[in-house]
Amino acid sequence: MLLLGIKGEKLPTQFELTYMVQMMRQDYANLPIGEFQLAFELCVKDKLDENAETYQNFSVLYLSRMMTSYARWAVRNSVYEPQIESKQLEAPTLQDQEVIDMAFDSFKKTRRFDSIFMALKCFNILNSKGLLDTSENIVKLTEEALKSKIIDIGTKKEIKRILNSDDEMELYCRRMAVAQYFKTLL
Repeated sequence: MLLLGIKGEKLPTQFELTYMVQMMRQDYANLPIGEFQLAFELCVKDKLDENAETYQNFSVLYLSRMMTSYARWAVRNSVYEPQIESKQLEAPTLQDQEVIDMAFDSFKKTRRFDSIFMALKCFNILNSKGLLDTSENIVKLTEEALKSKIIDIGTKKEIKRILNSDDEMELYCRRMAVAQYFKTLL
């Protein structure tokens, strides 16, 4: 009110101020307080396309016109920074032999079929070359290996769930086939 020169009895009533605050919260909720201060300063300095004269009547209409004028000014004077396209780095591609070597190294360390690094990718590579045993023998070996992992009731339920799931059993059998191949290399 000081910036606009409104004093004394010309000040808006409490009801008018409450309504203006409510309007500002609803219509201009995305603007921080600093934007309102800038809008008033620009209006007083006659930098907006709206007449700054209030004629001693600061009203909702005046506030709305001033903020609309400020929005037009902000659009005209905003500087848009060009968005730099960020290129996502491509994952390095591994040669088939590198995958097999890494899987074999991880098997040599643990000697466990269920902890071979990249076992499923290694299975696809070795199977395409016809180097794996994919007979019923692998299913039996996998079932026995899983059953030997039963420690308590919790693991028994988990192993039983795996044994009854065709999809999970297939994955475990693939890991077992890779492990059996690696055992022949040792």
